[in-house]
Amino acid sequence: MTFVEQLLDSVDYPKHSFVTGMWAPVGLRFHALHHIFPTMPYHALATAHRRLMRDLPEDSPYRRCSADSLLQTLGTLWHRARANQGGAETQ
Repeated sequence: MTFVEQLLDSVDYPKHSFVTGMWAPVGLRFHALHHIFPTMPYHALATAHRRLMRDLPEDSPYRRCSADSLLQTLGTLWHRARANQGGAETQ
């Protein structure tokens, strides 16, 4: 995978820090950002994310890595899997 493909295969959950922090502790809320800066301490990831979102251009691939919730992400993955499964059955 290319760097951008790896980045887009990861998800950040910047919203709802308290709730998200319960199921994604120790910086896992910013998994895509971790792929860009793997040595950055987890406690600095939220600040780095805010700065990147403020300064990156609108068409930056990083902007496509944010999700509102885990349920949203699971729903997207479910739909992709179903779509891919349907294509495999017709071949």
